[in-house]
Parts: sequence; structure tokens; C-alpha cells
Amino acid sequence: MQHSVPSTWPYSEYSEYVETSLHAWHIQRLGKSGGKKILFIHGTGSSCHTWSNTVEYLLDEFEVLLVDLPGHGFSKIPAPNQSSLQSVFKGSMELIKKISFVPDLIVGHSAGAAIAVLLSEKIKAKNGVICINAAFGEFPGLAGVMFPIFAKIIAVVPFSSDVLAGLSRNKERTEKLIANTGSEITKDRLKHYKLLFSKPNHVKGTLKLMAEWNLSEFLNNLKNCNSNINFLVGNLDKTVPISVSKKWSQILPRTKYHEISGAGHLVHEEKPYEVSQIILNHLQAIKK
Repeated sequence: MQHSVPSTWPYSEYSEYVETSLHAWHIQRLGKSGGKKILFIHGTGSSCHTWSNTVEYLLDEFEVLLVDLPGHGFSKIPAPNQSSLQSVFKGSMELIKKISFVPDLIVGHSAGAAIAVLLSEKIKAKNGVICINAAFGEFPGLAGVMFPIFAKIIAVVPFSSDVLAGLSRNKERTEKLIANTGSEITKDRLKHYKLLFSKPNHVKGTLKLMAEWNLSEFLNNLKNCNSNINFLVGNLDKTVPISVSKKWSQILPRTKYHEISGAGHLVHEEKPYEVSQIILNHLQAIKK
């Protein structure tokens, strides 16, 4: 059963559903038909709404595809073990083939950056990848140890996602959750997260992805990556240390590194114009 998209949701008029063998996707395809194609992939706990202000500056020139990851936003929760990185990557490949959307550039945020890199390597994306606050590392402290365990427990306990969703309906909790990323976003954008976090299926899907996510193989192979990668970070990010992107930008052979001041983990929501200009400059710099 598909979940209807509210008319107040960003670009809801472009929403459609696509079934692949393992996943049921909510997508939005918009912009200039025939223009260069850009695929945007959000991070854990978010949805395609996160890109709405950024793509506003790109739609006159480019064709854009926004996707809700499996179990996120308005995409269906997949079967067990189908929220892993490899499964979502394979499902993403199947999706873009089915709708005939082969991206020239892939933009991935946080956990979505890993999917973006895998896709770029597989399809040889002409303009490579932009990785925004890329979650490419193991994180220090108790959170790095306990949170995945917590997610694994929560994801399999009946009704726990309903309880968490109920707790998240509290406006202050949503604001605190976003503030903990180091970002400050507008009240209108907070409303979107409040809606997402009030949906038990979104909470369940988010926890399921975290429980099944494993970067070991990806990180072991990342040093062999040959895609053009532009690492973009918000210097106030509290979710992923900016040192992660900085390190990989120095290790990999075809990279650039941009740091935007005064923004956190959701830098593309705080500074959409600046991020859109980096995307434009990246496309102009890599002409193929």
C-alpha cells in the first residue's frame, strides 16, 4: 500500500511511485527535459524534501530526480535485509534503469553519499559525485558503539517505532533533534521533519536502515574509487566530523573539497543557493 503525499509537501505534484523487484520507491522527476540529469540521494532519517530549496536554482537547466530511500518518507518499508547498503545500491540501479534516468551527476548527503559513489562507479557517471557531509567512517565515542545496537533492537521490537513516532510529535523534540546536527533551519522546513518523525513507518524504516547498514566493505574498496568526487561540508556539522571528508579528499585521486561556514549537517537546507552554485561549478569544471 502506497502512502499518499500531502499537497503541502514540496513538489508533491511531481510525486510518483515505482516498483522494482525488492523496493517500492516514491520519486519526483522534474526540471528541464533533455537537460543534464542529476540524481539526489538524501541521508538517513530524511526524505526527498531535503533538496527542495537547492534544486530550485537548477530546474531551468537540468533534469532532476529526487528519491525517498526505502522505508523513508513515502517509500515502502522493504523486506528484511533489503535496507543494507548493497541492497539499496542494487535497488537504485534497478530504479534508474526502469525509468530510463541515467544521471550525469549524483549528489548524495550523509549516508546517501555512499550510495552515490557506488552508483557513479557502476555507471561511470560523466560528472561524478558530490558528497555532502559524507558519512564515510566509524564514529568515536559511545554513540558509535551503542546507537547501531539500539537501532537493531528497536527495529525488531513491535510497536517501538509507534512509540518513538508519538514522542517525536512533540515540537520541541523535533527541534532538538535537528539542532543536534549543528544546523538551524526555518520553521517551514521543521514542519516537514515533524511530519516525517510522526510517521511510524518512516521511523521504522529509518531504524531498519541503520540496523542493516554496514560500511566495512565500502570503506575497504573506497581507496580504489576513480570517480570525480567533490566533498562538501558544513563546518558546524555535529553528526559527521568534517575531518572524514577532508581525509578522503586527500586520499582519493580525483577530488575537491569545499567547506561552507556557518552551516551544519543539513548545509544544503541552510545554504541552498551556495550549494547549488557549487553543483553548477562542478558541472562546468568537468565537461564531458
